[in-house]
Amino acid sequence: MESVFHLHFPILITMQGFNMKKAIRILLVEDEVVTAMLMEKQLEGVGYPVSEHVTTGEDAIICVKQNPPDLILMDIRLAGEMNGIKAASVIKSEFAIPVIFISGYDDKAIREKAEKTGPLGYLVKPLKIGKLKMLIDTHFE
Repeated sequence: MESVFHLHFPILITMQGFNMKKAIRILLVEDEVVTAMLMEKQLEGVGYPVSEHVTTGEDAIICVKQNPPDLILMDIRLAGEMNGIKAASVIKSEFAIPVIFISGYDDKAIREKAEKTGPLGYLVKPLKIGKLKMLIDTHFE
């Protein structure tokens, strides 16, 4: 009886000239653990895994200084002394990192304060992942 062996060698193909989506490092700043877990799962589902998650504005600033992300998703009400608007303002004064606010607050005064930091966007919870994906896709094209 004759044996037949088929050897398969992986072929490495370089993708020069092809439009490949760059991995984007996302920092999620959200103090509600369940909300953060849900957002991480949704983001991963649309191709944008969260690279780091912190719960305070102070930790967000430390994280950015140690390992700057490409994008920050920032809640406004956070654990700790500093809210998300203040944290974004401090970060933006030193780094050109886009911030998208994702907040439960749709209050006009809070939105206006957030807008002063020059965010990439302001989305109200519950998060509509399609809107967030569109913002990210458009900015990083």
